[in-house]
Amino acid sequence: MRIPKAPLVVTVVVLAVVVQTTLLGQLGTFVPDLVVLAVILFTLTRIRPELILLVAFGSGLLVDLVGASLIGLRAVVYTAVAYAAIRTIDYADMGRVVMAIWSAILTFMALALVVIIGTLFGQTNVVGPDIGTRMIVIPLINGLLSTLVAPAFVRIVDRDAGLFRFTP
Repeated sequence: MRIPKAPLVVTVVVLAVVVQTTLLGQLGTFVPDLVVLAVILFTLTRIRPELILLVAFGSGLLVDLVGASLIGLRAVVYTAVAYAAIRTIDYADMGRVVMAIWSAILTFMALALVVIIGTLFGQTNVVGPDIGTRMIVIPLINGLLSTLVAPAFVRIVDRDAGLFRFTP
C-alpha cells in the first residue's frame, strides 16, 4: 500500500516542528535545526519546486506560531533557503561530502538570515551570547545529518519501493 505524498509531507513537517520545539528545545543550544533540514531535503525529492516553496513557507509559519518570535520571520527565511536549495540542487548530486557541505551552507544561510532579519525587526531573542558558536556548530550537525538521512528520506517521500526490499 502506497502512502499519498501530500499527507506524508505534512506529517514530516509537523513531526520536525514538534521534535524541534519540544524534544530538542530541552537539550540545549547545540541541536540540529530539523525543520530547515527537512526543507533542504524536500528539494532533493521529485516534488515540484512551487510546492517545495509552499512547504517551506508553511513550515516556517508553523515554527513562528509555535515559538515566541516575529510571525513570518522563519517563514520568509525558510522560503529563501528553499529557493536557494532549488537553484543550487546540482551540487547535491556530486556526492555525499558535497551534499553535506551544501546542506551546511544552506543551514548557515538560514541561521544568518534569522539573525539579520530578527535584529532588524527588534527581536532580541534570536541573538544570544553563543551565537557565533551556534552559527558554526548547527550547520555542521545538519550537514552530517543530511548525509546520513538523505537517501532514505528521498526514497520514502518519493515512494520508492526499493527502500524496504531486501537485496543481498
